[in-house]
Amino acid sequence: MGNHAVGWDPTPEMQGRFGYGSHAAVGDTLAKAVAGRRYIAGENFTAADIYVGSMIGFNLRFGTIEKRPEFEAYWSGLEKRPARLRAGAQVEKLAAKRAWEPA
Repeated sequence: MGNHAVGWDPTPEMQGRFGYGSHAAVGDTLAKAVAGRRYIAGENFTAADIYVGSMIGFNLRFGTIEKRPEFEAYWSGLEKRPARLRAGAQVEKLAAKRAWEPA
């Protein structure tokens, strides 16, 4: 993502020297991995979903990956999990409290 964000992608000849090949290849591979799945590693939510989901959600939010139906569906399912909603509410509560405390 970093290389692509600054306008540099390896040439086809150089892709073998990188662990990811190209930005386009990563996007295609990731889209296939999450397509039609609620969770990345099976039937249960795992740490892999925290990692993959947070990366997809962050990058969708900031426009650093293209919006694809596979990404949006996967992230939407994770974003609406009750535990995530509770955690988000707690973060907002703590942030609001902190905003009023003197420095």
